[in-house]
Amino acid sequence: MTDNAFDEIMDNLKHWTSEEIHSPSLLMSLDDGSFHLGYYAGMGNSDSSPIDNFSPLYRTKINQLYREGQLEVTGRAFSLYPGSGRFRKLIFTKQYPEPGS
Repeated sequence: MTDNAFDEIMDNLKHWTSEEIHSPSLLMSLDDGSFHLGYYAGMGNSDSSPIDNFSPLYRTKINQLYREGQLEVTGRAFSLYPGSGRFRKLIFTKQYPEPGS
């Protein structure tokens, strides 16, 4: 992975996992353990895209950070819309600075 690609992925992950930002958010499915990017879709609706829809580098890095305990699930389980799977938000452990810090 090039330094630029790594920096871009980490910047996006820090943004998506910020406790202050609600959309987009990095999510973990409680149904199958997969990772998703949840986002506000407008008019009171939310949806998600599997991380597998992004560059494979994202899935690799997220899996690594999760296994190392640098990403943790937080909050209560929720559904994005009636009938969707259940998710929990992922955030960085406190050793990582918030975006813009």
